[in-house]
Amino acid sequence: MEPNAQFIYAAKATQKYLAQHSEVEAELSELIRARCAPFGHGLAIPCYEESEGILDSLATLAPGPLGPALIVVVVNAPRDAAPHVHAANAQTLEGLRREYGVPKSITPSTCLYPHPAGTILVIDRASENFLPTRQGVGLARKIGADLLLALIEARHIHSPWIHCSDADVRFPSDYFERVAFRGQNGHSALLYPFQHTPPMNSSKTPSPEAGAEDSEPRLHHRDAAYQAGLQYEISLRYYVLGLQFAGSLYAFQSIGSTLAIHANAYAQVRGFPRREAAEDFYLLNKLAKVGRVETLPGRPLLLSSRTSSRVPFGTGAAIRRLVEPGSSEITTYDPRVFHYLRVWQRTLSQAFTLEGSGASLSALLRLFAEEDPAVDREKLTRALEKITAISNAKAALSGPRKGAERRILDRFDGFQTLKLIHTLRESGLEDLPLRKALGQASFIPLPLTEGSDTFDELAMKIETLERSVIQTVGSATKPQEFSPPE
Repeated sequence: MEPNAQFIYAAKATQKYLAQHSEVEAELSELIRARCAPFGHGLAIPCYEESEGILDSLATLAPGPLGPALIVVVVNAPRDAAPHVHAANAQTLEGLRREYGVPKSITPSTCLYPHPAGTILVIDRASENFLPTRQGVGLARKIGADLLLALIEARHIHSPWIHCSDADVRFPSDYFERVAFRGQNGHSALLYPFQHTPPMNSSKTPSPEAGAEDSEPRLHHRDAAYQAGLQYEISLRYYVLGLQFAGSLYAFQSIGSTLAIHANAYAQVRGFPRREAAEDFYLLNKLAKVGRVETLPGRPLLLSSRTSSRVPFGTGAAIRRLVEPGSSEITTYDPRVFHYLRVWQRTLSQAFTLEGSGASLSALLRLFAEEDPAVDREKLTRALEKITAISNAKAALSGPRKGAERRILDRFDGFQTLKLIHTLRESGLEDLPLRKALGQASFIPLPLTEGSDTFDELAMKIETLERSVIQTVGSATKPQEFSPPE
């Protein structure tokens, strides 16, 4: 069965990426094509210090509609990782052998296992061929995704979507089906909805099929890591809702375990960055410039609430800090920063329609700032000047009129947005406790009573709000939709 999401074979960007920028594991494509029948879908999962936890995740994967899936598991660590990390990785490799039987060897560091959904390909970068220090999860994701791209280009995987997830995720039964026939509308990436759950070893971790079609029942579970995970999840949704209120084209979640990336777009932006954290944020920041990023409807992926020291920041690190003795409620951005951002976004969205000049930009900024009593124009101007946003916008306006909107909006991207918010925080708009921020945010139209709602209840309310508000990001204002390169 052919997918209806367009993929351009032999595109220059794809061929150049595979020839010059892909990891050496992409060359495994030839060996896999010789050993295996074509696949319908591809999924890449980095695996670091998981012990046998990944077995629970793999057990929830179901076959997809286009044929069996190739599940690429990249077991990884740097040589200088702590002894317990190497021990856990050894347990992972042994657990896979015990669960799925004797593997078929491809190379000394790669092997194949049968799986009900298709085939597992294990790439061992944890026993001898270690990852370089400080490239971590970004490189591990890149290894798996690069190989999947090579197989898609070779017509050995039918779906053009490169799925990326993590070893602590539980998948709904329609995981592959949900994107198999999507992608004709210029999407560069699709994002699965998500929820945090108690750790996988908890008896109260729900099934991915439990509950309503588009959500799961929140569990009133007292596990400290779960409660911390709920706080972090609420703060993520609060941030995206704030971006949506401000009119940002980058109002979407950046969670590496929820991604499906169009293979042409993946090559066009040169794949995952080799980073030990935030690789998902930086990749999506680029993908949003070449196409639409859409959040899918349907049942969420279930993410385990667990402490972690794998990366210096992100979900696991945030949960670890919140469960430490003496920790208090998580803090998040003052909702006023999104009003400031909204003024600047409105300025940018209007600036390209004018005869670009510094005076026009300043006049628009003054006009929109005066319309919002929450905004101090001088404070905003100083913050914009500090991150060179104004000079960047002026430079974009000074170029040819054709393409001015794209230049303006691309320069003030998701990273620049975050820099502006942090600069405003440093200027006096300090972080607030989570519940207080939710109560003061005009873009959170929920009946919240400070101190009375549990985090379980808050998580359900704000998830429902996010689903109702954010379906497609940038569909009305995106300057150019993704077209696979020739």
